[in-house]
Amino acid sequence: MKVYPSGNIRNVALVGHGGTGKTSLVEAMLFNTGATKRIGKVDDGNTVSDYLPEEIKRKITISSSLVPCEYREHKINVIDTPGYSDFYFEVVGAMRVVDSMVIVMSATAGVEVQTEIVWEDFPDTPKIVFINKMDRENANFYKVLDQIKESFSDNIVPVQLPIGAEDSFKGVVDLIKMKAFIFDGGTGKASEQEIPADLMDDVDKYREALVEAAAEADDDLLAKYLEGEELTDSEILQGIKEACSKGTAAFVFCGSALNNIGITPLMDFIVDCGATPDRHPFVAGKNVENEPLSAQVFKTIADPYIGRLNMFRLFTGHLKADSVVYNSNKEKEEKIAQILIMTGKEQANVPELYAGDIGAVAKLS
Repeated sequence: MKVYPSGNIRNVALVGHGGTGKTSLVEAMLFNTGATKRIGKVDDGNTVSDYLPEEIKRKITISSSLVPCEYREHKINVIDTPGYSDFYFEVVGAMRVVDSMVIVMSATAGVEVQTEIVWEDFPDTPKIVFINKMDRENANFYKVLDQIKESFSDNIVPVQLPIGAEDSFKGVVDLIKMKAFIFDGGTGKASEQEIPADLMDDVDKYREALVEAAAEADDDLLAKYLEGEELTDSEILQGIKEACSKGTAAFVFCGSALNNIGITPLMDFIVDCGATPDRHPFVAGKNVENEPLSAQVFKTIADPYIGRLNMFRLFTGHLKADSVVYNSNKEKEEKIAQILIMTGKEQANVPELYAGDIGAVAKLS
């Protein structure tokens, strides 16, 4: 895996109630980036992030798992987290080191208990909502959207609208590009088409809400908007990026992780508009790559060959293999022999990491 500068790193946690499809979403993302040759399934016990024997047996996520995805010259560090309350401490650990969260919801079940808990526990973390399982029986995007608006005080703004539902779900309308995208048979690829005429009333309504949310995030855009001038697509994208990073709006997507519909637009949004590492509250306002080294361990796992592995986020500075760092908990210096990148249970060595990245080291004191 390549080494990425801070500006090309995005750290996101997939959170939400159990059974909403977070692990399946990771699988689709890996497939779409070419990291895997097929989309694993939880029921088959062959997913990258759920690799513990108990996870495979119970068909649920028990331990948070790091899965980096290389996409469009960026590295998206995805942390797949458990959705059941017994393992909520895993969610809390992951949330310390990410810059935004993707809240995965079911198009059939809507807002559920663990979704409410994580949303309320981390009110200031930038939020992207992915309404999954649009291909399932009784899927209803607009019903779930209304539930989200009723449940939370945030400004809830769709970026996409679905084309079809249940068995007829086949694509999305992009409210920024004002185009329809029809997806092809699980490949993750889509053809661009004109928006169906019967959707235009909803499209116009939600497009206006999106433009308004973008304008409100930037004073110059707001002045232009209030004067009645039309914002360009690039200006809308600029405002959305600012709103997403500030957390002034939660942006809503939809799709089917299992059938790989709507996943690439979500990844594009994370790259184009997702919060960057320098927006994290720990380092806000700093030039993160030029500051002295600082990192935080957020998880420790046992490896059968190496032993104890400490997973960490590098908040500032630049870490090289075979360097010496100061352990503030133990008040002593330690040698970092190897730097590892974890992809589920798999490990890869890298020579260095830049601020904002997430890695692992063996056997810290």
